[in-house]
Amino acid sequence: MKNSSNNYNIYRSSRRRNAAKRRNFVIGCLALCMCCVIADIVFISMLLSKKDKEPAKATQATTETSALETDESGNVITVDPSQSGSDIAPESTPASSETTAAQRTQTVSAETRAANLSTLQTKVGDYLSKQSGRYSMCYINMANGEMIAVNERTPFVAASSIKLAYNTFLYEKAVAGELNLDEKMAYKAQKYPDGDFEGGTGTIQNSADGTEFTLKEVSHLSITVSDNCGTNMILRRLGGIDEINNSFMKPISAAVDYRTQVSYTNYRGDTSQGKNRTSSLDLAKYAEHLYNDWKGSPDSYQPLIDDLCSTEYNWGVPGGVPGSYKVAHKVGFNDPYGAYNDLAIVFGTEDYVLAVMTESGDANAAKNIIGEVSKMVYEYIESNYA
Repeated sequence: MKNSSNNYNIYRSSRRRNAAKRRNFVIGCLALCMCCVIADIVFISMLLSKKDKEPAKATQATTETSALETDESGNVITVDPSQSGSDIAPESTPASSETTAAQRTQTVSAETRAANLSTLQTKVGDYLSKQSGRYSMCYINMANGEMIAVNERTPFVAASSIKLAYNTFLYEKAVAGELNLDEKMAYKAQKYPDGDFEGGTGTIQNSADGTEFTLKEVSHLSITVSDNCGTNMILRRLGGIDEINNSFMKPISAAVDYRTQVSYTNYRGDTSQGKNRTSSLDLAKYAEHLYNDWKGSPDSYQPLIDDLCSTEYNWGVPGGVPGSYKVAHKVGFNDPYGAYNDLAIVFGTEDYVLAVMTESGDANAAKNIIGEVSKMVYEYIESNYA
């Protein structure tokens, strides 16, 4: 019996089904392979991307680490790019106690620190009492407010240390928008107080009458080379010395009123009297005021701090602290009165103000004595740390 062409053939249908299954299987395998290839490509791309980023992170970490060095006490030292070959810009802001706080931890109790401070008070007082002449000092800690002082309300010739107060007031006026440090002033060659001329320290005195200077230039010279003519120009711009005293200095501190005549016994044992006297307490308070101004608006007051850190006079307080410390200070000296003073803001493990005033008639001895008192204060602070 023969099959017709319309009859169903089980064998032929089975072969068709098997062929379809094979095709589906092959297609499925190909699709799976394609997914694996795509996944591999994505994974390799992620690895390459991560590898490209890793050197950048390592370089940044290396740069940040190499920019900071510490001395034997653990205090941060800013690297000078000109010496290290680094591209990092020099840091002008002093390394304050906030910076070193991460490096140093106080290791003594509050009771031990108080005892150490009392010891410092006795040590400094005993030391100064044994020196020939008259001496005064005042230390104020900017981190915790602690203070010691010796003869801090006794009148002394202020000399040029008072220029820190004048220039602080000038900067405050600029910050308040009452003047512009880029504005120009013409030098008046007549003798002070009718003009600006005053002999002694400084370079403006050699300028021709009418020579113009910006207030920033005048301030810079007043601080860095203690320019007397430049200081007189500042006084003139601010309305005179009495205006500065009444509006700025007295509200801050007037243990000895700078513009009131006082009488006292000088280092020779003679009676001395006159104006323009101040005390170590007053000077310390003026420096504390500047420090607080700077903390509140560092960009505004940084140029003044930089000038105070870059004066041509390196004796005094800087002689008692490590060279890695930045010291913003203003010395003052008046040989006829035997006066040598230094007023400083010390940026170290803890930032502090130190004013030391002397009358002895011996310039070299006075400089050494100020340095020794500075060293005592520095060693006291360090004794509270590991």
